[in-house]
Amino acid sequence: MKRWRNLKKEYKKQSYQKQTSKLADVEYAGFWIRLLAVMMDTFMIITPITIVIGIIFGYDALKSPDNNNIAGIIQMVFYAIITIGMWQKWGQTPGKKALKLYIVDAKTLKKPTLMQYTLHFIGYFIAMVSLIGFLIGIFRKDKRALHDLISSTAVIIKEEGIN
Repeated sequence: MKRWRNLKKEYKKQSYQKQTSKLADVEYAGFWIRLLAVMMDTFMIITPITIVIGIIFGYDALKSPDNNNIAGIIQMVFYAIITIGMWQKWGQTPGKKALKLYIVDAKTLKKPTLMQYTLHFIGYFIAMVSLIGFLIGIFRKDKRALHDLISSTAVIIKEEGIN
């Protein structure tokens, strides 16, 4: 008869083996496919927002952001709300959906929390300032860039949705 302590150790070992084998079977999205998804999202999300902001504030506000900072701030806030909302609801934006990419928690491969999605979004700008933040993923086995590392997320290629 096995003791409780031994059963507990076996369970942890089996759980760890399942976790590591699950992580090994994942196909992480690389730099170029993610760049394509971002370009698609820019067209599908930012362009309509920019048009609406242009109608509300006028063309001059978009042409010369120094004259009207509020237009740029509102544009960024709308972009953040829409993008994070799509991530929270579906785990992807339209560009990622077209390429079958999902943002997942890096450890569990399940749906990240709202805080992780928010950190992921903020991390984009930190990575953009350094530029190297985006390129880190090229050299990593799991292809995670700086914004993924900040938010403990990963972008994977998957046919069906995430839990």
